[in-house]
Amino acid sequence: MTKRKVAPHRDTLWLSTADAINLIFGIIIHVILTRVLLSSDYGLFILLLDFFHVCVIIIDLGMPTLIGRDGERLGIHLNKVIRKIIKIQIVPFLIGIFLFSFIGVYLFGGWIEVAIILSISAGLLVLTYSYRSALRSLGEARIEAIIRIIDRGVVAFLMITWSSTILEFAIATLIGPICSFVIAYTIFKLKVSPQLSVPSEEIPEISEYDNYNLIKAGLPFLFASAALVINVRIEKLLLGFIAGPNDVAIYQIAWLGFIAGYGPILSLRAILLSWFGEVRDDLEKVIYRFKRAMYATIIVAILGAIIAFLIYPFVYDILFPEYTDSVNLPFRILLISWILHTISSPSLSLIQTSTTPWKYTRILWYGITVSGVVCLCLIYSLSNAVIGATIGTVCGSTIVFILSIYNSRTMINKSEINV
Repeated sequence: MTKRKVAPHRDTLWLSTADAINLIFGIIIHVILTRVLLSSDYGLFILLLDFFHVCVIIIDLGMPTLIGRDGERLGIHLNKVIRKIIKIQIVPFLIGIFLFSFIGVYLFGGWIEVAIILSISAGLLVLTYSYRSALRSLGEARIEAIIRIIDRGVVAFLMITWSSTILEFAIATLIGPICSFVIAYTIFKLKVSPQLSVPSEEIPEISEYDNYNLIKAGLPFLFASAALVINVRIEKLLLGFIAGPNDVAIYQIAWLGFIAGYGPILSLRAILLSWFGEVRDDLEKVIYRFKRAMYATIIVAILGAIIAFLIYPFVYDILFPEYTDSVNLPFRILLISWILHTISSPSLSLIQTSTTPWKYTRILWYGITVSGVVCLCLIYSLSNAVIGATIGTVCGSTIVFILSIYNSRTMINKSEINV
């Protein structure tokens, strides 16, 4: 296969465009949910969905990240690696979707049939990651972007034209991931797989790994993937445990503004992982690319924060008028967290590409721990539990920012990037 060279500007543009379109779909979805459902039902629906997205990390096992890192260099061996990964993931998927459902309803309450459907939806997204990562690593981020759009677009379309009850909203949430999995699998098998060839350079070791070694290699990324998922959900889960669905609903509306900018950040990190991975045996090139990425993210953080601060009052007033007063201060606090996450992106990606990826995992978990502790203290002590949760978010982001900058600089100085 003639591989397309990974170009971070182009690929980030594709994935960021998909995130922007999905943001519109997401807003439509949440506008519909808030219009149809009571605040408590809306909060509970979101709480269950987020809980399942945390639980299905067990299905992920960190292995799709291995494909994103080494997929381009695997060549024809990529097929074999993906097959092994899917076979490993299918067992916890089949067991987990029912186990997670009953645990979720037991902890938060709700509807068991809805919980099962939402659990399957979250699990299917994980099974799609391997094919999406493969497409991205081979320079086909545009196809991954289209798959992402189809996923959320189908959900939004069904909620607009068909759904009117809790159960129907859950079914719509499931059909989107089904479509994205089928499309990702079909495109990879029919378009990409037949064109893969024998690599001209040294083949990554994961091509010969058995199940045990694949899981072992994915462990650093498993805990990292868990951190990424929990990092943007821990506050909602703690609010659900301590406060209640109504507070979750308010936090969720404020969080929508944060996640609107956080989606492109995750896309950027995914591209930087491949971009840094391309040259990780050449320290000089790594440093050059790292500096370019840092300059770009600082500019994006400043401009993005200014734009968000200016337009958010009008956006919330139009889309969620009943929540406007409640989310005003929480959103502004979360904007600080977004700035810190944006500037941290090149450092976190560089650490993830290095010979010591566990540092990346530890940094994220330090942030989650600080955020969780602060949230617990403030949600209990403040009269406004949502403000306590948002302050906890900023504290966790600050720790991640400081540790990522420090560790990336240290690794460059010690030449820990090279394999």
